[in-house]
Amino acid sequence: MLPVASELSWGFKNTKALYRAAQNSEPAVSGLTVTRLAPGEGRVELDWADEEAAARPSGLAYSAEIYKDGASTEPDTIPLEGTSGTIAAEGLENGTDYRIRIVAVNKATGERVAESFERLVRPGHVPGTVINYIHPNDYTYGFSGRSPASPSIVRLPDRTLLASHDVYWGNEGQNLTILFRSRDEGSTWSFVTYLYPCFWGKLFLHNGSLYMLATSTEYGALLIGRSDDGGETWSKPTVLIEGGSREAGGPHKAPMPVTLHNGRLWTAVEYGSWKLGGHAAGVVSAPADADLLDPASWTVAPFLPYDTNWPGTISGGRPSVLEGNMVVTPDGKLVNVLRYNTKGGTPEYGVAIMLNKDADRPEAPLAFGKVIRFEGNNSKFSIYYDPVSGKYWSLVNRVTSPNVSQRNILTLVSSPDLENWKIERDILDYEHNGWPEDNTKVGFQYVDWIFDGDDLLFVSRTAINGAYNYHNANHLTFHRIEQFRGSFA
Repeated sequence: MLPVASELSWGFKNTKALYRAAQNSEPAVSGLTVTRLAPGEGRVELDWADEEAAARPSGLAYSAEIYKDGASTEPDTIPLEGTSGTIAAEGLENGTDYRIRIVAVNKATGERVAESFERLVRPGHVPGTVINYIHPNDYTYGFSGRSPASPSIVRLPDRTLLASHDVYWGNEGQNLTILFRSRDEGSTWSFVTYLYPCFWGKLFLHNGSLYMLATSTEYGALLIGRSDDGGETWSKPTVLIEGGSREAGGPHKAPMPVTLHNGRLWTAVEYGSWKLGGHAAGVVSAPADADLLDPASWTVAPFLPYDTNWPGTISGGRPSVLEGNMVVTPDGKLVNVLRYNTKGGTPEYGVAIMLNKDADRPEAPLAFGKVIRFEGNNSKFSIYYDPVSGKYWSLVNRVTSPNVSQRNILTLVSSPDLENWKIERDILDYEHNGWPEDNTKVGFQYVDWIFDGDDLLFVSRTAINGAYNYHNANHLTFHRIEQFRGSFA
């Protein structure tokens, strides 16, 4: 059970403290922990730490033990230096599951003093740079789930990149987010901290501080917290909307844009649940110069239910809107462009919903605008305006098969006006490259991204090389699109 709102806390460096908070009991963990896994071709990289090294006797030797899942042979051993660090195991077989654990041994007696949870990992080809990995049969974070989801990325003023993902599994706790850091432009990544309870989180910068806007769990309380040291430590989160449940409905969101317009910060939030048939569209906002941790700073507009009588909407299916983008139009108006669940309807693909927002009346509800043509409407997408090209850009899951839930193609699109969208080029295409896993097993999805000069940086919830399915991913990956504007710059 999650803590009540008044007892919420964020930021856990220590895995034992995290388990204590999540399970409300003394955890059966040793303090030895693997905090990050990153498989690749014939190898796996991992972060490890002994969080209780100071309390242990002197004269310990640390090592990583690696063996094939189900094997009865002695494990391969990699000696480790110090009480924490990053190591890589080489010469592994692609497509084979391995178990990895960290052990501490008394050098004088050979006695095992402590060992970590066993982690499962499958080496193999993964596009981009792997930030983190969770095997679908790895229950290390079972209180929350066993699939990386809800990627978010931000660049700090000192050029450090931060990325996060929550830990998902249907009908599980869904309440943990893990934060990672890169100080070398995304080439390597390291564990920073856990945020608990935290789900569906968006990292963003404002007035020099780092914020996370999230929920406590699926349909839990809408929260915001702040870090003033680059994500190392976090404030106690503030509750902006009280939580609900899958049965009764509650706040719904994703890592969606936080937009500055008309002296306010705006972001889309929905309310409802899939169990109730869908979500009503809303927006929360606060003055740009306000204390964002004061709930009184925020205005929650009434939520607008989906209406089958809106002109141009689909017929049939189970239509619903969610994961909206608050975007400023070329003529200075504020709109919410939303993902549109059209599966099973007519048409079944290719349209999104645009709602209008009166920026002078933050307390007013959204109003129907229009239905627009849009590639990738069945999956989450983020839209940002680029003043260099004078265009809006997005990364979408283009559908090229009868499966309208297809997410194994990721496509860069642009628009001069938010209504007429052009396919620029496919960034990742694992539908047509002969990859042995089909679009029910591979996905590059829920990408969050930022402009970075002439490049575009994104993080992906990536399912490949043995994921449970395309939706329940096993990797968080980082990617750079160089010179993304092409001839527009």
